Amino acid sequence: MNSTVKDCKPHWSELPPTWRYVIGTAMQAGELVLKLGCVGAIATSTWVMVDKETNETWGDRFRKVSAVAEAVVGFYDDDFKALISKGDVIAGYTVNSGFGLRMHPIHQEMRMHSGIDLPTPEGVQVHAIGYAGDRVSVRCWSDPKGYGTVADMTSSAFPEITFRAAHLSHCKGGEHRAGAVVAKTGNTGGSTGAHLHWEQIQGGVAQAPQKGYLVWALNGRKPNERLGDTISLYQAIVAKESGGDHTAVNPDTGALGLGQVMPQNLNCSWDGKPKSNCGWDYDVLGRDVSPQEFLQNPEIQQQIVGVKLESALQRQIQAGHDMNTAVKRVAAEWYSGNPELAYDTRPQAGYESIKSYADSAAEKFHRLRQQNLEK
Repeated sequence: MNSTVKDCKPHWSELPPTWRYVIGTAMQAGELVLKLGCVGAIATSTWVMVDKETNETWGDRFRKVSAVAEAVVGFYDDDFKALISKGDVIAGYTVNSGFGLRMHPIHQEMRMHSGIDLPTPEGVQVHAIGYAGDRVSVRCWSDPKGYGTVADMTSSAFPEITFRAAHLSHCKGGEHRAGAVVAKTGNTGGSTGAHLHWEQIQGGVAQAPQKGYLVWALNGRKPNERLGDTISLYQAIVAKESGGDHTAVNPDTGALGLGQVMPQNLNCSWDGKPKSNCGWDYDVLGRDVSPQEFLQNPEIQQQIVGVKLESALQRQIQAGHDMNTAVKRVAAEWYSGNPELAYDTRPQAGYESIKSYADSAAEKFHRLRQQNLEK
């Protein structure tokens, strides 16, 4: 087997929150069927300002649009259960041998191929498959004349399935958190070149592998999971705050719109003096938005609230929290300004406690997340 070299493209997690939210909402709505649609969605956010997260001008950013679009479209796989076929591109690599009878490349006779072969450079990471907080068991074993170094992986998310990765250069056995690197591709055993042999075993019988699981193993997360998480979190918070009414104004606090955003967050007027080029509006849109314009424009509300929630969720995930805890902490921060109060049971001046709000938001998130993933 000949190795192929993966194109250098940005990973979804490396994109600024503004891009992730714009792309995510467009993809959730089915607007990014083609790469051209992805370019258009990103371009909408790249022409408006210098991105303070990356310190890049619109020109620098626009030159990256094509690569970003390809990376995101490649990452987004809405046909999770599709069977892998020869010629499919998985995480940037092309399958060169599918499941079923084939001419064995070494023995030169027809034999059953119980998995698929994906040529890669040596050292490509293989991740433990599972949702945030899941435990994944990995058993390492060796078959010097056949599979070489092998990792058999079983996740608490779907214990009936064993995933087998073979011809590895490295395997780390034991119990792991979902997403951890547990193996690296190689050229061990009976192999004609560096590649990943991948199997999906159920009831002791090798099945034709499904595309989504292999994408999950190579990217470290379920296809569309982060997109679904952002959208589901947005929907849960909006349901709690306004019930979807973009004209809502809280009579007690003056909070505005879908996400009940405090006017002071828009213009940095916590000291009573509105400021230019400051606030959530400027962070996301690159311009000042008055409270009146904000209240009248649901699209602006959606983008500002969505980007801020996406950023908050990423901070919590990067801090090492599982998804349920991360969502509760984001909800607590949105409600009170402090994620550390997610378990505070004290009533809030006529409103529900922070814990009650966070628990309710998390329950809505998980229900909506499942609905979104099933779409």
